[in-house]
Amino acid sequence: MTDLNINPQPSPARLTASSTLKLPRWALFLMCLLYILPGLVGRDPWKSEDAAGFGVMWTMAEGAGFGGVTDWLIPNVAGAPIVEAGPLMFWVGALCIKLFGWAVDAAHAARGATVLFFLIAVTGVWYATYLIGRRPAAQPVALAFGGQPEARDYGRVLADGALLILLATIGLLIRAHESSSDVAMLAMLAVALYGMARSLDAPRFGTAWLAAALVGLVLSRGPGVAIAILLLWCALIAFHPDWRAARRSTFIILLPLTVIGLAVWPALVYHFVPDAAIHVDARLAYWWRYFDGIDAQAASKYVRTFPWSTWLAWPLAGWALWSWRARWRAAHIVLPGGYVLAMLALLCATSDTSDGQLLLVLPGLVILAAFGLPVLRRGGANAFDWFSLMLYSLLALFIWFAWFAKMTGAPEAFARSIGRLTPGFSPEFRPTVFVIALAATLGWLWLVRWRIATHPKVLWRSVVLAAGGVTLSWMLLTTLFLHSINYSRTYRDVAIGLAAAMQASRPAAAQCVTSDEVGLAQRASFAWFAGIRFSRLNYDGANIDSCSYLLRQDLARQKRAEKLPPGRWKLVWEGRRASDRDERFRLYRKSGDASPAKSGSVEQRG
Repeated sequence: MTDLNINPQPSPARLTASSTLKLPRWALFLMCLLYILPGLVGRDPWKSEDAAGFGVMWTMAEGAGFGGVTDWLIPNVAGAPIVEAGPLMFWVGALCIKLFGWAVDAAHAARGATVLFFLIAVTGVWYATYLIGRRPAAQPVALAFGGQPEARDYGRVLADGALLILLATIGLLIRAHESSSDVAMLAMLAVALYGMARSLDAPRFGTAWLAAALVGLVLSRGPGVAIAILLLWCALIAFHPDWRAARRSTFIILLPLTVIGLAVWPALVYHFVPDAAIHVDARLAYWWRYFDGIDAQAASKYVRTFPWSTWLAWPLAGWALWSWRARWRAAHIVLPGGYVLAMLALLCATSDTSDGQLLLVLPGLVILAAFGLPVLRRGGANAFDWFSLMLYSLLALFIWFAWFAKMTGAPEAFARSIGRLTPGFSPEFRPTVFVIALAATLGWLWLVRWRIATHPKVLWRSVVLAAGGVTLSWMLLTTLFLHSINYSRTYRDVAIGLAAAMQASRPAAAQCVTSDEVGLAQRASFAWFAGIRFSRLNYDGANIDSCSYLLRQDLARQKRAEKLPPGRWKLVWEGRRASDRDERFRLYRKSGDASPAKSGSVEQRG
């Protein structure tokens, strides 16, 4: 890249066409697949949000909750209703199970929804950046004798940079690989930004996309995020001249489509679900409580996690704001900057501290950061380059060293430390996994050599190593250590032990199990792995059905009082995951309803 002196005018420095070398579409698609597929294949549903989200999808596909169409309209995990998320992500996951369940197991089929919404998210971010990046106010300074990049090429290279920044963001990594509604929320936010950007050139088309995004946001995470987006849109069409042409489309297209789209789900609920008012009231009460205001715990978490979870995006976004300060009213600053402010205001309106909350800021922050690339000085670009090179090379070296210690037991002290993370796990060499990890490492070395040897004069030079380093680290972890991580985060063995205890206690058809403080992830895992049929729950967490078995979850270090439901109960099984010394499960059976308990069972009177 040439030396980029900040021009007195707020447009990028004098760039040549060679500075805007575009990445081929196939290369972008391949990078996205290399990012999203590792960690989705070859594992069980993991604690916590991943297993809970899969549980809703599996319940819908199999009718394992309330039964019939109710499971599709009322998200629930084996009869335990949830109000934290809407059904959009789970509908798509359940459809994937129906479509692909014949080829792969339900858990892998359901992750098709994760891949789909992730690709929608990166596509929305790319096109939103492209549309506002090709506008005249964002163009570089014209050269005296020509040779500056074309507007379309310049927009494309900025979009490439935004995508690379998104892939380099650390906080997205885990959430993007889970079967939770956060991925659908991220995708709808990206679609909303695309719709607002498209409205600059095609108001009717853009507002139609924005309407779809608003409906999708309500169906993924409730109305809170959709309200923030709608308020941002109202501010844009009211005060910004570039969006003035979209006012008419807002009333004749956006509002009708949004209202009609939002009415479909409640109408189906009232038509097909018994006692629909109870379900609707519970969800409305949760949505109302969402706006309870930020508290000290939430503020502390945001302050601690925001810098590292949005790393690389926020420094570049801050630099973009400073560099473009004289033309801050331009669309390419107003749209992503206003979006970030709207999402920060939303975070200040709620005490929700779920991990997905910081994803709210990410799409706009990434787009804003992309406009920091053309005005980034050579020293800043080199700093990002060398920091990424050192950080991810050392991290990859450490992962390989840890794998070698795990496999060989040398050095002994370090190998023991690794083994304590997964007690009882026996590692084994897997040639396919090793080849994939080795190929990823060689690909990283090629990327580093290309960067150092060629000194590419492209805008996205300073972020390509960061995106490649994050992808490399994730690929190494999810290949060399996938089975270790799966061993420590799956409930497969516990579920099998529970099913065996029930079969030994009463060798007959499957029995109903009442749950006591059993989490959604655990409930989903036991239902899927072991075929456990749980009692249905109401929205207060009380069991609706009367069962012969009682499954209790608690912490060994914080034992609750042994107060059991009325009747005589026998302890027939106790278990936990080998990697979790604190979490504990205990299974009780009504003593008058079954054959004698196994040796060592404890009889207790409720």
